[in-house]
Amino acid sequence: MDSAAQGLRDLLSGNAPHENAIALYGGTAYDWPRMSFCMVSFQQLYDYDAICPPRHAPDGLGVRFEADIGAAVVTNFPGQRLMASGNFLAVYEFDNPKKTKIVPYIEGGVGLIYTDFRRPDQGLRLNFNPVMGAGLRMGSKFVVVRLHHVSNSGLDDENRGINSIV
Repeated sequence: MDSAAQGLRDLLSGNAPHENAIALYGGTAYDWPRMSFCMVSFQQLYDYDAICPPRHAPDGLGVRFEADIGAAVVTNFPGQRLMASGNFLAVYEFDNPKKTKIVPYIEGGVGLIYTDFRRPDQGLRLNFNPVMGAGLRMGSKFVVVRLHHVSNSGLDDENRGINSIV
């Protein structure tokens, strides 16, 4: 079996080495002032080389898979509204967390997001969710600032997006 197929098999069977995390995100839309949200995120971070051999990647490059669920408060709608997303991100750590107490990192990726609301001219409730961020990892803890974009990428004639800082 070639090593790329073996890496995929290890990933799907849970045998690829990884780190688990649970995160709490809070954010607000900066182009729609009537919306804020909070989400719980369940994450797994893999070393890129462990799941995508034989391609050699720079040290510090990883892949994060995450599943998020939470609620939004949107003053245009009554009560809290459901949000759920699944994302995959490339993560680059600028140092080795096993050797240094504080490690800066950057991340970027995309996923799908479902929102139990639509802003005027948004079109769909299921959308794409490009994400980019920068953070600090301190052992098993991390702090990150992210930019999120919610858009249907032109799959619907109405495609007014939502941009937020998290």
